Amino acid sequence: MIKNLRYIDEEVYQKEKSLFINESWILAAHKNELVNNNDFVAFEYFDNKIFIQNFNGTIKSFQNVCLHRFNTIHEESFGNRVSSCLYHNWTYGKKGNVVGLMCRNSFERDQINELKLKEYEVAECGDFIFLKLNKDFNQTLKEYLGNIYQPLEEISRHFGTKTIDYSIEHKVNWKLLVENVLECYHCTAVHENSFAKMGFGSAAPEKFDFFNAHSWCEFPKADGVKANKIIEKSLTDRTFKTQGYLHFHIYPNAFVSSVEGKGFYLGFMLPESPSKTNLRVRYFSSKFERELNESEQNIIDFINNSSNESLDLVLNEDKKIIENIQSNLVNFKDHSPIFGEEEFRILKYYEFLNSKEELK
Repeated sequence: MIKNLRYIDEEVYQKEKSLFINESWILAAHKNELVNNNDFVAFEYFDNKIFIQNFNGTIKSFQNVCLHRFNTIHEESFGNRVSSCLYHNWTYGKKGNVVGLMCRNSFERDQINELKLKEYEVAECGDFIFLKLNKDFNQTLKEYLGNIYQPLEEISRHFGTKTIDYSIEHKVNWKLLVENVLECYHCTAVHENSFAKMGFGSAAPEKFDFFNAHSWCEFPKADGVKANKIIEKSLTDRTFKTQGYLHFHIYPNAFVSSVEGKGFYLGFMLPESPSKTNLRVRYFSSKFERELNESEQNIIDFINNSSNESLDLVLNEDKKIIENIQSNLVNFKDHSPIFGEEEFRILKYYEFLNSKEELK
């Protein structure tokens, strides 16, 4: 199936890096993060520093490196400021050109006028913002997502405001992160005090779909789990409701999920080496059909804080397990993991990866 060597080998990692850069659209942000002029999101993906920014209502993406002396333009992972390098205040506009700099007359005019940041093509699926690193990759975003496009577009419309945005370093190969989220077979054991208490992990999913390496799945909630009446009442008017735990994996880098529409998780994988991957964690509140009063908003804020704490608990419970796995693989290079029927999404995922000539 897949040898453990592929989780630790540098040559395999470089092949994967080349494939992901050259043949992928990357889910990078949600529109709610870029509402205002000069809002930006920045990240580093396989050694490529990138930012996405709102330029007076136009969303553009560029390489996050100043062309003067190659300092990083946006040092924070998100915020609101002009795209100006903090070293000498060189400032860039929506065409990637230099629109402001100190002592402009000390530079040759033609040289400055010709400078442009490397630009990445941006496309949208609903309120999700994607970009591609390879301009010669000729699939449209809709072609790339196939039948996953419509349900992903639908869920994107229901995100409220962002409540958290931080990163967790994992000393693991990126594939272990993917495998972990593609099944809930581990939920009753690993998440006994979180997911399992909410009623997830004991019932097999009945709703799911695939397109190439992308997939979505709804994990049903077990019968008999008592709902919190205060929370249920407070969230009655949310615009998105589902009965279970809805999870999307968008190849190659993103996870989108929601528990009953009560909030939304956007996970963004940032591999750094065969045995190190950063997971960027973003959580969004629910959107509501009407404006909430102050008292109602206070309750929602409490629910969001509780959800943030629960998410952090779940992510760190998973982190401990998969870091243990990564540390053991060096002694089992020629072995392969065993996947059963409960792990059907993982099997489908590797069916796609194993078909790629670039990885053979």
